[in-house]
Amino acid sequence: MVEITDPDLNKVVEHFEEMIAAIERYRETLVARRDSHAAEKRDPATYARVYALNLRRVDRLYEEADGELYDLLKTLLDGTGTLASADEGRWI
Repeated sequence: MVEITDPDLNKVVEHFEEMIAAIERYRETLVARRDSHAAEKRDPATYARVYALNLRRVDRLYEEADGELYDLLKTLLDGTGTLASADEGRWI
């Protein structure tokens, strides 16, 4: 992997990784809350629908982040390797 020397790009990568982890944690929280409400028999029809919608949204966000957004970030990082080689007088 290419060393990321630009501080802003490094922050993008760090925040991307943090965002993925946060999405996963939030999904786990939603599932736990849904299960807790179901166990308490709290108006399951209303809660079930809201949780199902939000879980689909979270899943979609994760898929987009882990799919096209990740691919774009990877391409950007690959480009920095090419630029670093050019700066060193090498061409790949």
